[in-house]
Amino acid sequence: MKAKLKVTLPLVVAAMLLAIAALAQLWWPAQRVGAAASVVGVAMVAWALYQLQRLVWRPWRTLESAIRNSDQSNAGSVSNSPDLTRLAQDLQQSRARLKDLQASLALESEARQIAQHALREADERYMLAVRGASDGLWEWDLKSGETYFSPLWKSLLGFDESEIGDHINEWHSRIHPEDRTRVLQEMEDHLAGHTPRFENEHRLLHKDQSWHWVHARGTAIRHAGGKAYRVVGLHTDVTARRAAEQMLLEVAEALATARGDACFEMVARSFARVMGVREAFVCEPCDYPPTRARMLAWWCDGRMLPSVEYDLEGTPCRNPQVLGRTCYCPRGLEEQWPLEKPFDRTAYLGIPIHDSAGQVIGHIACTDNKPMPDRTPHLAILKLFAERAGVELERRGLLRNAAATRAGARTFPPDTIQSN
Repeated sequence: MKAKLKVTLPLVVAAMLLAIAALAQLWWPAQRVGAAASVVGVAMVAWALYQLQRLVWRPWRTLESAIRNSDQSNAGSVSNSPDLTRLAQDLQQSRARLKDLQASLALESEARQIAQHALREADERYMLAVRGASDGLWEWDLKSGETYFSPLWKSLLGFDESEIGDHINEWHSRIHPEDRTRVLQEMEDHLAGHTPRFENEHRLLHKDQSWHWVHARGTAIRHAGGKAYRVVGLHTDVTARRAAEQMLLEVAEALATARGDACFEMVARSFARVMGVREAFVCEPCDYPPTRARMLAWWCDGRMLPSVEYDLEGTPCRNPQVLGRTCYCPRGLEEQWPLEKPFDRTAYLGIPIHDSAGQVIGHIACTDNKPMPDRTPHLAILKLFAERAGVELERRGLLRNAAATRAGARTFPPDTIQSN
């Protein structure tokens, strides 16, 4: 109330002075009245500014200083107005809460940065693990059909990253026709919740039009109600393992065959089938030191051909037969050995055959008119074919020498076989 009186009193006095000046103009000369009015006006403005500074500006500056210094006692002495006092207290409380919030925000920001750093490290470890593994990652969105295939997944089939799209049909359309129904049914069983995971081995079409075996594993991610909405999995190329398994089966079959020529024919046929080539043959030397070789069995284009003799010089067979070294030329055979060009041979694999004393008594070889894999496939298993042929060759040599001994003829050790 006192503050209101202090503000209105100068205004009342100024209004009374103006009224007196107006009445005085009726009697006093105009110049004096104008001067008096000017004096009165200046006095009123000065009085009003003084009151404004005393009642408004000075308290506000004091209040601002008190808030800045967080001094509650100064805020209380700003003015006798309870409204201004409450305002100062509220501002101080707001400032204190703001400081607490800023401190909490700083802690939260630091924790978020730590979590983001840990997440980046986890992502880097995950990517390194995926890149270092031999598995191709895939992730399938069931609603849209959109599928992520990792670069390694695509490279397993011989494709660059830009050559395969992002739809699930990129996988399904490449499944071997004999495997497709089984693969899709097992995937449906897993999505329906009948199996805990999807796991299947099937053949996929490679870019070079060959079939590669893959081991596919996947797990569905489900809503709270159990409905699957995403599947994440891995593909592993198991072509080499499958080939090894087939090799072992072929070797077991060859080892169980009859003796003599039937054994050599089985070895040649099984060797060609395991390698996936059109031609394979088992040979022995015709003379010693070896300059010519004689075919004991010759499998070519799906049938047995009559055995022939040929010179070793200028052919890749000289390596296993004369030098006792395995020779593998996956491509460009005709460039290294021009004599092979008329036979339409591009790739070659030859393995020496040893007897029980370690002497070379023959060789087994296969060729094809298309390139073979860059690395020698399962050489340790393939040598079992040579071992089986070696057992039969040594047995036949011993029988031959025994027959010659009974006839009184001179015998030769297995490594000095004479030409017939």
